[in-house]
Parts: sequence; C-alpha cells; structure tokens
Amino acid sequence: MSRDNELTFLTRYAIGTTTIILGMATVGFTAARQKQRFEEIDVERINLVEKDGKLRLVIANHARLPDPIIGGKSYPLRGGNATGAAGMIFFNDEGNEDGGMTWAGKRTADGYRASAGLSFDQYDQDETVTLSYSDENRRRRAGLSILDRSEEPIQIFAESLMAINRLPDGPDKTERTRRFRQQAVERGVAGAQRLYAGKQADRAAVVMLADPRGRPRLRLRVDSLGAARIEFLDAGGKVTRVLSGTADGASR
Repeated sequence: MSRDNELTFLTRYAIGTTTIILGMATVGFTAARQKQRFEEIDVERINLVEKDGKLRLVIANHARLPDPIIGGKSYPLRGGNATGAAGMIFFNDEGNEDGGMTWAGKRTADGYRASAGLSFDQYDQDETVTLSYSDENRRRRAGLSILDRSEEPIQIFAESLMAINRLPDGPDKTERTRRFRQQAVERGVAGAQRLYAGKQADRAAVVMLADPRGRPRLRLRVDSLGAARIEFLDAGGKVTRVLSGTADGASR
C-alpha cells in the first residue's frame, strides 16, 4: 500500500470511528433523557435529588434509612434504627432533614410491637407536628401532637450530643447524657408539647393543652366507659377544678 493510500485509509478510519462513537453517545444521551416505565422494581433505597445533587426525598428499608442531615453534615443519632422502621425522609431546599414518615411492626418474644409516624420539622429545628401510632401487645396510642421548638439551631444540640456519644460506655457517659437531656428540657431546647389529641393506652380519648413550658393546663377526657370530664391543672400538674359529664353536672 502506498503512503498516500495508507494516509487516506487512516483518515477514513478515524472519521468513521469518530462518527460511530458520536452516534452511540447521542443515542445513549437521548435514551437517558427518555422517561422509563417499569411494571415492577425491587430496590433497597431511592434518592430523589435536585439537579445540583441535593437530597429532597429518600425512600428506604430500615437498614438504609439515612441518618439526620443537618447543615450538610450527617449525624448518626437514630440509634441504629433499632425499631426496624422503614420509611421516607424529607429534605428541604438546603438538603437538611425536614421531617418524614416511618413504619414498623413485628412479633416479639412476649407478643408484638408496631408503630407508624408522620412528622414535619420546624426550620433548622426538630419535629413540630407529628401524627403517630404505637401498639405494644394491645396497649395502643394514636394521636396528633403540636410542639413548640427552640429558636436555637438544632445543629448545636446535635454537636453536643455527638461529643457525649463518643465517650466510652460507662457510668460517666450515662450521667452526662442524663444531665445533658435534663438541661435541654430546662432551656426549652427539647421542645414543649402544646397540644395532644388522641387515644391513650387505657382507651381514653384525650385532648390536652399545655403552657409554653409543656406543662398540661387543660385536659378533656372521655374514658373507656364513656364518662366525660374536663380538668384544669396548675403549673405543678395538680388538678384544681373538674367539670364532670354526669347528669347532675357535678363540678369542683
């Protein structure tokens, strides 16, 4: 083969190869942009993300449920998800956890345990609205809770708790954890339940209203036998007045 023919062959080969590669890339890019349809799919986790990669929603089994993400940092604070709950975790525009929905249920050595919950977080804080159900051997609770949350960013709380969690297990760690949680309650960082409406384990239907520190001040209750009463409580939790649903309208 002459040198001119060899150059012509190599040129045509290069052009042909480039054309094929570009064609394949175009087909692959087009296919990637097309909407796909599946009749059935098995998956352990699905991440819904924005174009910049920020998480907006995770659907996962219990083993792959993500740890809380606060300020772009992951905090292993779910306790290893010991309940076995699977679910969906919501994330806000900044990629921080914003609430979620979880569910679990299994037989145990002495019966069974089940739970489910839907929660919405206050911005830069923890859950402020929750709808929950728990059931352990027929002791069932289900209700709606509304909570006040601190203005202090939750990342401060998370960093402090992580520092304690890194300590060796033992009495000192246990005591520090207890003091930390107690101080969080006293400072109002732990959240105050302002309203609860639901069914308790004793089968009573209850509506409870609390003051800004989470102390119950008014309680409406209908017990498992249908008896109704309204209770007024002082700041120490003592009932100061009762309105009964009896026929004579007894009160004290």
